Amino acid sequence: MTRLGPLRGPIALARNAVGRAATVAGTGALAAGTFAPDAYATSITGTIVCAGWATLWSATLPRTPVGNTATALYLAPSWSLAGLLTAQHFVPGVDWWWQLLADAAWTVGVWKARPARSARVLVGREKSLTPTAIEESKEILAQDTVQGGPQHPMAAYWAQRVAIEDGAAPHTVLEQIVRTGPESMTAVIRSTLPGKPVPKIDLLELSAAINWPEDDIAITPVPRQGAGVRRLVIGQAPEQAMDLNTAWEKHIAPKGMPGTVITQIRTVDIPDPEEEGAKELRA
Repeated sequence: MTRLGPLRGPIALARNAVGRAATVAGTGALAAGTFAPDAYATSITGTIVCAGWATLWSATLPRTPVGNTATALYLAPSWSLAGLLTAQHFVPGVDWWWQLLADAAWTVGVWKARPARSARVLVGREKSLTPTAIEESKEILAQDTVQGGPQHPMAAYWAQRVAIEDGAAPHTVLEQIVRTGPESMTAVIRSTLPGKPVPKIDLLELSAAINWPEDDIAITPVPRQGAGVRRLVIGQAPEQAMDLNTAWEKHIAPKGMPGTVITQIRTVDIPDPEEEGAKELRA
């Protein structure tokens, strides 16, 4: 079954309800045709109205393989229902249980397969199931998962005091929080708006929000990452607790090479001169 995406709007929901109601009405019409042949005129009139609408909608589709497939799918429920109703009324001698079996097959097929919705998806007219909407849905679900799980106290504080609409960093979250010393930490600031950068954060406002001296707060780019994330460094970490990237950002780059970041680290084995001399003596 083709389900509506998480970004479904009110029109999609209303269309979904109408489709379900039409399926139930079609089932009722088929059942009535089995036991009350006089109901044929009413049933076929309603079915023809639905089939006419399906035909008009299908006429707006492009005459391409995809468009033709969508047309067939969209027309299938109403025109197949019209065919079944007509066969019930005009073909004599068919036992009632065979009629009910055909009715059940039509109902299950339409209810499960949702051919009309599948047609809209094929031609991109089901807005909640377009590739863009699906990607946005994944991002929303991922954010909901993060927010629903246990939060670091600093992340919770950030969400309540800093990431609010008029806060120092609206529409952001604090992730990958690492305590680097008794009074220091690093973290990653991430924008919660898909495709948008982390907003420009005023260190004075942030200092007031978290009650920490602005001189001990640094916000820098994250190597190999876009503007949607930024690294936050708070406090002076002990040298032994700092990794090389943090030490560079806090102590080396600001004084000697402003604006630079470490992108790659390569280790090289340096021979010990004393060991080399000992080897030569033994030789």
